[in-house]
Amino acid sequence: MADHEKAAMGAYAGLIVKRDRLLHELAEKGRSAGITVVSAPKGYGKTALVLQYASIVQADPARGGARVVDGEGLGREGFASLFDELEQAAVPGVRPLLAIDGLPRLDREAAEWMVKRLRALREQGYEVIVTCMPSNRQFLSLLGDSAKISSRALAVHPREYSEWVKVFTIASGLDVYELTQGIPALVALLCMASGRKASSDALEAGIVEVHEGVLGELRRERDTLYRIVCMMLLMERGRLDDLERCGMRVQRETVARLARDYPLFGLDTSDRSFACLGREGKASARIRRDIAARRPAFAGQAIRVLMRCGRVDDAVELCRLVMDAEQTALLIAQFPTRFALAGHASFIFSALSEGETVVSSGVDACALLALYVAALTAGNYRMARSCATELRRRADEICEQIDACDWDCACAMQQVWGSCTGIDLPEMPADFVGRQTSREAEALRLHARVYAELVGGGGSPRWDGDVEAAASLADNRIDIPGVLLKCDRLLELALHGEGASQQEIEELEGMVEELVRRRLIAIAARVRMTVNTCRFYCSLPIIDERGFVDAGTIAVREADLSTQLYCLAAEGWQSLAVGQASNARFRGQQVTKLAVPENRFLRAWGLLLECSAHLRETSRVRARQEAEALDLTQGGDDAGSAWATALRLAAARFDAELAAWYSLNKTVMVDPRIAPIVRRAAELVGSKCESIAPFLTPAHDDGRASDRRSDERAETLREIVTGLPSEHAGEVVINLFGGFHAERNGHVLTDGSWRRKKASVIAARLALNLGSFVSRRAIIDELWPDAKYSSGRESLYVTLSALRTALGQRAGGPQYLLTQGDGLALNAEYVYADVRSFDLLARGILLRSEETSAQQVVELCLKLEELYAGPLYVPDRGDTAYFTRMRALFASRFADCMAKGIDAALELDNLSCAAWLVEAALRHVPAREDLIRRAMEVYDRCGRRREVVTLYNSHLHYLQHEVNALPEAETRALYERIVNRSKAPLLI
Repeated sequence: MADHEKAAMGAYAGLIVKRDRLLHELAEKGRSAGITVVSAPKGYGKTALVLQYASIVQADPARGGARVVDGEGLGREGFASLFDELEQAAVPGVRPLLAIDGLPRLDREAAEWMVKRLRALREQGYEVIVTCMPSNRQFLSLLGDSAKISSRALAVHPREYSEWVKVFTIASGLDVYELTQGIPALVALLCMASGRKASSDALEAGIVEVHEGVLGELRRERDTLYRIVCMMLLMERGRLDDLERCGMRVQRETVARLARDYPLFGLDTSDRSFACLGREGKASARIRRDIAARRPAFAGQAIRVLMRCGRVDDAVELCRLVMDAEQTALLIAQFPTRFALAGHASFIFSALSEGETVVSSGVDACALLALYVAALTAGNYRMARSCATELRRRADEICEQIDACDWDCACAMQQVWGSCTGIDLPEMPADFVGRQTSREAEALRLHARVYAELVGGGGSPRWDGDVEAAASLADNRIDIPGVLLKCDRLLELALHGEGASQQEIEELEGMVEELVRRRLIAIAARVRMTVNTCRFYCSLPIIDERGFVDAGTIAVREADLSTQLYCLAAEGWQSLAVGQASNARFRGQQVTKLAVPENRFLRAWGLLLECSAHLRETSRVRARQEAEALDLTQGGDDAGSAWATALRLAAARFDAELAAWYSLNKTVMVDPRIAPIVRRAAELVGSKCESIAPFLTPAHDDGRASDRRSDERAETLREIVTGLPSEHAGEVVINLFGGFHAERNGHVLTDGSWRRKKASVIAARLALNLGSFVSRRAIIDELWPDAKYSSGRESLYVTLSALRTALGQRAGGPQYLLTQGDGLALNAEYVYADVRSFDLLARGILLRSEETSAQQVVELCLKLEELYAGPLYVPDRGDTAYFTRMRALFASRFADCMAKGIDAALELDNLSCAAWLVEAALRHVPAREDLIRRAMEVYDRCGRRREVVTLYNSHLHYLQHEVNALPEAETRALYERIVNRSKAPLLI
């Protein structure tokens, strides 16, 4: 950097980042083109860039000066006067600078005049820079021979970001381009963001301001982009193709303008996708409300685009934000099944019904159909019957008002809940029913067939097509057809296959909370039942103890006998797993008794449950007596009965008979669908049936959840003790061991950051009591002991202001310093102090519980040794008695912890750790005799007896010359024992 550049930048050494890349680009474009136009919306730092460049030119004696004028409100006469003055003052051989900041929008005639005058100035040797909005298109197109700098160039580039981090102390863990799209004004506001709140109120307000500036500019100029930008903001994310599919034409020139002039919308020209700033936050909600209030038609159109793209969740969120009840009802009637299939039954109920009563007056057939489908998904069968009755009464309106595709979905829902009474829909003409179908309807019918065979049949469902491609609502958190098919697939894997994976089980468990929140009771019960089944077959503990009970209750309301028997048997297996054999046996008998011939799987399940529960509580003698009474000449009727007999023979230890029975019924027993439950039954019966193992097909081991759980990993130090420093944005770290050291967002707070030296002393004093309040009187007495109370209170007020500034506390950002009445405290949510972690570690060491192992104590001591960098910080001003007392306390506690750690290491015979802890203890507390004795013992066991002699003699010399005393008798006896054992000369 040249000397004149350094001098010029002195004025901007505060919180303005020098844009070296752009300044060099401006200089090059100015030399080549003479006129440079910087075109960008508000917030991109146009004014700051111009001021920086003008300052550099002004400081260069060879340039002849620089002049910056504000173009807003100057008018044609003002510009003419300015240009005349500059032309008269022109000096040959120099290149003065004229910078016009904020050129207003010009019509054709005014733009031609402006371009002519600017070119004239260029001819006289002036370098001209003009900043304007992208909407000033007349001026930009006429000045074709100028150099251009667009919005994308003004954004903060990755190589520049490190400088912004330093200037604004921005946390390194923030996703800068996700939060700001590199807009300079928003990047600067990241200093207010914290890790627990990815965006602050200030950043939200900044996003709103930037968007309102763009919208206001486009609206005033009646720009064709206004409608498209409004739609993008209402949709938050998506693709321009979605708009075109709904009748809104987006030309190639429009895409180029959006990408070049308005990069804040995150438009990717390769796939025409976009992602707006502030999604799912307060900023987005405020912007979308404002757009809907100004242009209601845009909001309705955006919601319909979202619905046609399958983004029902986003449509519901936008609808709740901008639509009234009447508009919502019309929207639901337009899409009567999509809302319910995406899990928004509550949304439909709130718009179309009052409690359990259908609002039939004024509700058309489409709205009734929406209520019907929603009621089925929510388990509100009373409402479903009411809607079905009304639809049957108004059957003649259906063909005219309801789309054939929506009707097909509703019929598929009726098929899924076919066991419910009173929900039958009216039969419609064949030409209407077969007119259209959808992937959702196909998925629902596939689920109905698969589930009926899986639970109520033989357990061998036939899958038609790809399960994953059967549903089309993948953009939503809940997809009813997809959820049901996923449950079917995992049930089949658990009951008849290799079992569900741990990840699949966890994903399904994660759906339950959302389903319950949306009050989709029937679907939630099915998911809970599936999760419990998968966990049972994988020998994992069943956490949701009422999962099968609640699913059975729902099945009773649905009159679904197959599911009732399934849940009854599953409750029995659950009881058997926890040792309740009698309960399990009763349920097995009930299932076997109530199952119809078509329920082949349930009958086998019940037989094996009854047999396993009986054998679990039967003695070996009784099992042998029962096995002797079996007729082995007749083969098993099915796989369930054949394996039940095999279990009885195995429990009786009739191994020869078991082999013969397997050989006789091999064709039935090798069925892989029955193998998982037989393996689980043998496991639950225990060692009584171990002889059956050779006849069982081994379980697949492909990383799926199984009963062979890996050993629990040892607890890490962070799991043993909480409160260690974390990497959260906005966090302040204060370390007091070994001196005062403070950081914010990973940046060290140097002396220049504190302004007043006693601000750091207050920070240290409050850090010693992190989590509790210290009275102002105590702080005044310690820092200004000789001052009057009124004077000390004024000094404290000024010092606290300096402390807040040093910590970066601002309105709307993290509050590091808290006040409550007369008390002051540091906010433990955002401030980490090493003394607090010291206390937590010391408590875990000194108050060692029975569950804490010796190895854990050693690990805690090693962490404590790393944390204790030196004696506690004591300030050099004010009354330091409290700090001095705490320094002695921490040193003593450190020595006690090291003693505990040394003992634990010796208990484990870990001499390297013991030696490390000994040397750490002696380094900080060299005169404690209990540590001296432990050090001598460790050195002796390590074979370092010469160091024993050296340590003892140095300690003896210290006592004789410093405190006029001798070592304790226990210390002398240990030394003599070690020395005599090695036959070394005794030194006294």
